[in-house]
Amino acid sequence: MRGEDGVREFLISSFDRVKTRYLHCGYAKELYVSSGLFEEWQTIITEVPPLLFLSYSLLKQHGCPNFIGKLELKNYVEKHMKGQIGHSILPSIIDNRLDDVISRNKLDDLHIHLNGTTEIELLWRTALERPHAFSNAIKPAHDNTLVKELYGLEELDFTQNELLVRLRVAKMLRSVLLDCAVNDKEVNQQTLKDINQRAEFDRLYSPFNKGEEDRFAQIDNDCSIDVFTNHMGSKLITPLVKESLLLIKLFSHLEKSKSENFAQLFYYYLLIKCQLMRLVVQQTQFYGFDQFQKITVNEIRSDVERDYEARFSQVANDNAQSIERLEGRFAPNKKLVANKERLISILQGYSRYKAGFSDKDNTSGKNIVELLKADKNYKGRLQLSLIAHFIKQQDKRAAKLSSMKEDEVGLHNLGWCCRHYQLRNDVEKTRRALMALHQRYTDLPEYLKGFDAAANELDAGADVFAPVFRRLRNDGYHNFTFHAGEDYVHLLSGIRTVDEALRFLDLNHGNRIGHGTAVGIDPELWRDRIGKRVVMKQGERLDDLVFAYHILKKADCSGKVLNLLESGIRELTNKIYCVAPALEQKAAPTQLFSFEYITPEDLHEAWKLRYLDPILAFDLKSKCSHTIRSEIIDEILKIKELRAVKPRAFKLFERYHGIHDVNFIRKYNELVEVDIDTCPVEQVFTKDILRILQKSILQKISKKQMAIESLPTSNLRISFYESYSEHHIFNWLGVGDEEGMEVPVVLGSDDPGIFSTNLRNEYAHVLIELDKRLPPMEAIAKLEQIVKNGKIWRFENQF
Repeated sequence: MRGEDGVREFLISSFDRVKTRYLHCGYAKELYVSSGLFEEWQTIITEVPPLLFLSYSLLKQHGCPNFIGKLELKNYVEKHMKGQIGHSILPSIIDNRLDDVISRNKLDDLHIHLNGTTEIELLWRTALERPHAFSNAIKPAHDNTLVKELYGLEELDFTQNELLVRLRVAKMLRSVLLDCAVNDKEVNQQTLKDINQRAEFDRLYSPFNKGEEDRFAQIDNDCSIDVFTNHMGSKLITPLVKESLLLIKLFSHLEKSKSENFAQLFYYYLLIKCQLMRLVVQQTQFYGFDQFQKITVNEIRSDVERDYEARFSQVANDNAQSIERLEGRFAPNKKLVANKERLISILQGYSRYKAGFSDKDNTSGKNIVELLKADKNYKGRLQLSLIAHFIKQQDKRAAKLSSMKEDEVGLHNLGWCCRHYQLRNDVEKTRRALMALHQRYTDLPEYLKGFDAAANELDAGADVFAPVFRRLRNDGYHNFTFHAGEDYVHLLSGIRTVDEALRFLDLNHGNRIGHGTAVGIDPELWRDRIGKRVVMKQGERLDDLVFAYHILKKADCSGKVLNLLESGIRELTNKIYCVAPALEQKAAPTQLFSFEYITPEDLHEAWKLRYLDPILAFDLKSKCSHTIRSEIIDEILKIKELRAVKPRAFKLFERYHGIHDVNFIRKYNELVEVDIDTCPVEQVFTKDILRILQKSILQKISKKQMAIESLPTSNLRISFYESYSEHHIFNWLGVGDEEGMEVPVVLGSDDPGIFSTNLRNEYAHVLIELDKRLPPMEAIAKLEQIVKNGKIWRFENQF
């Protein structure tokens, strides 16, 4: 901005530059982004809501409607906004090939979380229009450490309370700005004074305080966009259309009035809006699941996402009719009543969505039996399947041991059970609650199609969920997927976790892996981005080396490679498992436990036992044989057989869980620093060796006739990638730099609201990169195969 220019000139020139560079008008007069700039555009809309740019472009294309003339305003919406702004506002590229593939086949979103879907505009409107509900919704996250970190990253000393103050200010600014724009008047100095007083009052007391709101009611309620749009039906005048009309009017007044006061208030209003966006959308300068998790736990979406109808309307992509099947993930509860309420809420929202689409009566008042039976043969737009996903959680008791000294650990033996004891019990209770719901409502499988486990995979692995997945399979369910290889400390760990998901969960034909980044990413790219040192648990390092040793030995790698791995394995084994830590002062440093020598094969056999339920294996709950269910008795008998056949492995499995001495857990969790450049063992893992490990897992997935759910934008924001061209999906499609990595791939949008994307745009990003590698028709053929994969690997009936 030049020194002589004011805020007004800065705003107009900025929006004009973005419009000119990125947004163009297509044949049907819809706005689109050119393919060459689409990735750049995707980065911009992580920080600035795209509706701002589209509204400014609409103003430039079609002018500003007369708000006073009801018929003129309605005609403007029908002619210029319908089909372009509805329940979603994410411009795409224009490509006849892509449009043809979508119109003929329709898309299936096979990896999308229902929470985390809502776009910024609906969040913004809800925060301003329902201030008390919004405030109450986010309060539970006030003391959350991750949430405090998120606010601190946004601005020094920024807090949840300050956010609420600024949202109150934005609500007042919104009313004042619209009043000035509609009535063509200047900003009143007394109004500015009142706004400042209100902001200071909120900082001293409680934002959105009901007892004091009347003092400032005249500021909040003077002018609202709803006054001008009440004559139009909800199908035409969606919340996003209202928001766009407001912005069009404000931009128009900004240009015509030449008022610097108005410009400054408008600028402040937009700054607050963009700041809220940065708290709910993954930013490009951050990566890693930890940063993503800060957004998922801040509760900013919780109030608006109580209602599911808007999310189904958003995902359906308005008039595009691009989505045929939505496999929406939701987190079940360990209580039957809570699960029933959650399902009712989801199905009522879906029912209202269908009613709005087909002009049927609203069915939101139906009970769960009626909702489950309603429209079984519904073949309209957006067919819904539900995927229940268990939540991975940290083993806090095990983590606490890591900070203790050896002599402090002894007392904890009395209360110790096994790894993730609480989580194992919780997911089992959740399974039973879901099965009880199924027994009560036999039509439940019409919607509940599969199971998953999600959240931070560094907190819990596939072994924790293996017993529950096994019992679900015995209950008759067979559609399973699992988040694995998405985030990892070391690439070896990520590859291993994918293999553990396949092995421990017995994933097979028709099942899927979520993300799987670790078995696709270029090892050299990972090394370049991770830095020179990796800090990880020494027990996980040992698991990684044992896993790699087993695969590389079968692959006939050189003796030097295997010898180096054996050396690393032996060193870590002695530190963790061989010498009982409590006996170190009495025993010789080389003393081994009951058997003479622990081999890599022993460790591998013990690792393979982790699919067992340790609660049953080590009799950690009192049992009465006459009350134990038959499938549990079968598990116990199987465990007894394995204990007899593999005593050495079972002993190591016992120590892995710290059954008789929790010092083994402490030793396992001790941190070790791995120098990527100088560690002798690390030198084994060249790019070629890591590719062997990746390919071995990919071949297993293909042989099992499984697919991987690939989520390009999610991976770009969370993983180590800086551009879509680096994404591993192109190796999986057989058009990358590495041969022999082809595997069936399906696409998903993951958390569309958090990543500012939708499924069509995920396909668009993939197509843009395919066009750089293949002739045009070969590129679209590859893309169409992904669409067909979605039909093949989507979860159909369970039974």
